[in-house]
Amino acid sequence: MLKCRSNNNYYHFYYYYYYYYYYYYYYYYYYYYYYYYYYYYYYYCYYYYYYYYCYCCCCCCYYYYYYYFFYYCFYYYYYYYYNNNYYYYNYYFYYF
Repeated sequence: MLKCRSNNNYYHFYYYYYYYYYYYYYYYYYYYYYYYYYYYYYYYCYYYYYYYYCYCCCCCCYYYYYYYFFYYCFYYYYYYYYNNNYYYYNYYFYYF
């Protein structure tokens, strides 16, 4: 179990990433009709990210769990897109 952290910079780091993925969430929502499955899975990931953000980072920040979860989530997306031959969007997964 990781210890709680109260560093302000650490909180802003999560705050930044929260809005960062929040932006991409609306970005793919705009292309919802073109990439329906991608939007669905990305929203699935975003939803759980918001869940972790609210329940883990309001008073405590689980740095390891945060990255572990997103690594698993984006790896899952990458695997999904790889099977569907959407190679053009692979850089999103490597970038995050």
